[in-house]
Amino acid sequence: MTRCRLAVAALAWFAAATGTALAASDFDPTPLLPVSIEDADRTRLMNFEQTRRSAVDAVLGSNARYTADGIALEEILAGEPRPIANTRELVGSWRCRSAQLDDGSKANDGKGSVYAYPYFKCAISERGGKLFFAKVNGSQRVSGFLYRVSNTRFVFLGGNANGDDPPVAYGASPKSDAVAYLFKAGPRKLRLEMPQTCCSTLEILELVR
Repeated sequence: MTRCRLAVAALAWFAAATGTALAASDFDPTPLLPVSIEDADRTRLMNFEQTRRSAVDAVLGSNARYTADGIALEEILAGEPRPIANTRELVGSWRCRSAQLDDGSKANDGKGSVYAYPYFKCAISERGGKLFFAKVNGSQRVSGFLYRVSNTRFVFLGGNANGDDPPVAYGASPKSDAVAYLFKAGPRKLRLEMPQTCCSTLEILELVR
């Protein structure tokens, strides 16, 4: 577990307060978090933009784009990040579906692929003054806390669990840990984007209501 230097913290605070865009290699959200995170997860978050671009470009530049899953992905990707003025707009029940993207680097063939799931149920609630996200049904479930790091994004720190198994907190195990950015993509649409998961280059969970 590590913390960043005060100089980096000051820069990140300035960016969060002003909405200043930082380069992917410069934006380190960890100074803005009230908890420490693993170095590997910090790296995943810092490399998020590069990872996302690689995964999306690989899929949309391949034949996968024209499949049903590719069409679903383009629907999920619609909408640029918007400012989140009030956290209360995030709270409540949501319909959610995910798309798992592979940029082909693991297979070393450079061929993008995508698999889209149907809608399940998700919810965002307030717990102890913090926002808590949970996918509440399906065979694979993820849950954890959300922390604001800029005017357009939150960091998600949580854990993966199977079916009706008890929820798993972040830090329980590197195998179950999940990190992501949460964005608002429309008046009734959010995206939880998880880079470098165990099964994909990028997994995007779309929340709508």
